Amino acid sequence: MLSTLIISLLILAACVAVTYRGVKNRRQGKHSCSCGGSCGSCGGACHSHHSHPSAQ
Repeated sequence: MLSTLIISLLILAACVAVTYRGVKNRRQGKHSCSCGGSCGSCGGACHSHHSHPSAQ
């Protein structure tokens, strides 16, 4: 029972840390895109808000 509680708290702490970091990065204008937010290097394919040319 105690081990289940400890593991649950560790998982919860990891989720909170990931969420906090994502919110902090978004507020600072950082992107989670692997291309660094530069569509010049990836063609914008990593951004979900861009439509793919073949989808038109």
